[in-house]
Amino acid sequence: MKKSVLCFTVLALSALLFGCKTTQTKGSGIKGKSAKVETGKRVIEDYQGATFGSEIPQWVKLISDGQYSTEVLNSVMPGVNGKKIFVVTNRGKNLSYVEQWADLVKVETEVAGIMERVAGKSVEAEMAGKDNADLQEAIKMYRTSLTSVRLTGLEKVANYWVKVNVLDSKKHVIDTFYEYYAVWGMDNKTFKAQLEQAMQGIDETVTESAYLKAKVTAEIMDKVADEDSIIDVE
Repeated sequence: MKKSVLCFTVLALSALLFGCKTTQTKGSGIKGKSAKVETGKRVIEDYQGATFGSEIPQWVKLISDGQYSTEVLNSVMPGVNGKKIFVVTNRGKNLSYVEQWADLVKVETEVAGIMERVAGKSVEAEMAGKDNADLQEAIKMYRTSLTSVRLTGLEKVANYWVKVNVLDSKKHVIDTFYEYYAVWGMDNKTFKAQLEQAMQGIDETVTESAYLKAKVTAEIMDKVADEDSIIDVE
């Protein structure tokens, strides 16, 4: 999934990691005598906690299956209730790079991009049938306002990695890579306050009324965590 990217400095984003919390989660039932778990033509060669005989957490399995709404994740992992949840995934050859790129660079920029997309869809739906020039002006205004968002208060709730071998028909390894999963959360009230601050730049006379601003804000609050919250980094 390709997302739009806003520029943030790595130095500013690195401060987010100091808020990371340890999370105990329910296992998925995936566990072997060794780290290898066959999954069709792909084989999990190693995974976080394999040395200690740990299971792959259930939340990782759910995310890989495309189930990453707040409601679903809240049922299998503590620490997400009352938060806006954002799921970050990444894949690459070097685990350290994969982790750092996802956590230090991508998470805040992509959250802002998600809000822009939701706002654009909401404006289009509400102004359907209006003059196209007015519609495009409104969309541009909302997107411009949201580029000013500097989210503070995001915390990494949990993260996990697996090392995967890709096999050919003769079971020869033809590729190896790491897959990385991280769940980030922000207090709902904090998220709403920062969103409303960004919306202060909207000229209500151009967008017809305060109703549209309120509608877009509500759409972002309702949808940004559950419908568009998974961030694929490549």
